[in-house]
Amino acid sequence: MSNQRILDEVAKTSIQLMLKETFYGHFFTSILKDVSERTESIATTISTNQMIKLIVNPQYWDNTLKVPGDDAATKDLRYGAIKHQILHIVFKHALRFTEFGNKKLFGIASDLAANQYIKSEQLTEDAIRMEDFPEFKLNRGQSIDYYYKRLAEELEDMQQDGGGQGNDSDEEENENCESSSGQSDDKEQNGLNQAQNRLKDLMENENNQQLDQHKFWDEFERLSSAEQKMIDAAINESIINSVSRIKPKDYGKLPGGLQQYINLLVESLKPNVNWRRILRIFTASSSRTRLKNTIRRPSKRYGTTPGIKIQCKQKILVAIDTSGSVNEDELREFFGELYHIWKQGAEIYVVECDTHIHNQYSYTGRPPELISGRGGTDFNAPIEFANEKYLPDAIVYFTDGYAPAPNIISRKPILWMVTSQGISEDTWDFLPGRKVKMTKQFA
Repeated sequence: MSNQRILDEVAKTSIQLMLKETFYGHFFTSILKDVSERTESIATTISTNQMIKLIVNPQYWDNTLKVPGDDAATKDLRYGAIKHQILHIVFKHALRFTEFGNKKLFGIASDLAANQYIKSEQLTEDAIRMEDFPEFKLNRGQSIDYYYKRLAEELEDMQQDGGGQGNDSDEEENENCESSSGQSDDKEQNGLNQAQNRLKDLMENENNQQLDQHKFWDEFERLSSAEQKMIDAAINESIINSVSRIKPKDYGKLPGGLQQYINLLVESLKPNVNWRRILRIFTASSSRTRLKNTIRRPSKRYGTTPGIKIQCKQKILVAIDTSGSVNEDELREFFGELYHIWKQGAEIYVVECDTHIHNQYSYTGRPPELISGRGGTDFNAPIEFANEKYLPDAIVYFTDGYAPAPNIISRKPILWMVTSQGISEDTWDFLPGRKVKMTKQFA
């Protein structure tokens, strides 16, 4: 039995992943591989240099993951076993091990979260599947939090009804009942349905080969916070790199639940731009200066009066898009920031508009009461008003961004304050000037 032969066969499985499901294939290249009897099956652990490593038991690979005389079935099982471990890593199950109290229930939930993305023929007979729990009516494409919560609820109900994870006296009583009835193989004899029996068996079985694959997850729990963050960052990098290497059509073939998870992860890794700071910097940089003669300040150069005083002046036009449903909380936050700018001496003029300007007034420190939902949006009206009438130093446009690009070119700098539910950053290039998304700021 050659360890190198098994590693070569693992490499062949990696090639199959690359050909069939490129995301998993690319991701698998970032994982260390080894053959070891530390595990009785196949598992992930931590290497000496704090990297995730896949370890394969040689007997498990050559026996459990092999169907004599059927190479295709053997390839399927090995493909599924590798993909199963990849999904655990992508979903960061090992790093979340410490968040959940019932470790065995967490293991069951994590397998449900992973195995639903693997074809049935690629799973071993003892694999934990969604189909094992028909009565629980579990939704597909959910996170491990959902499956853990649902299983915990079902387990609690079973325990309250006396059918949960039993103690020794319960087991003895069950044995007596079985011997007297002669129906030890009847799954309904204990009053539990198929899903409940499956959950009960998994919770009571101490030698489940599938759950044994999670035995090294407590190693991640013992890592320092810095080490956990390092591994988390490495997983994130592998996910981002894998996504960047595959074609859009291949990414589109990924299951919806996995796509949603990756999309949210990618979004969370984007720099959290502080829109308040951007607004303050923008308005401050748009100020004008002028010289004013003053008899109160003598000239520093000549010692005579009148002296010269430098004054800064800010004249800002604020356009409020009232075409759709304006988020009142964000509008309140926006005007809260304008208040600080106004208190610093800026002159602020507000125009409420959709396709036309309907209301206009000087800002005096109080947020306006807006009327929303008047129709479509046309960005041209406020820009034309600024160019021809108000002549501000800058324009700040509060909008969701859902409108055609303006035809009129602004003569002054413009900042688009895009609401959190507005257009995404990858579609707003048609807007001239600076753009910032009003995302929530976290400490």
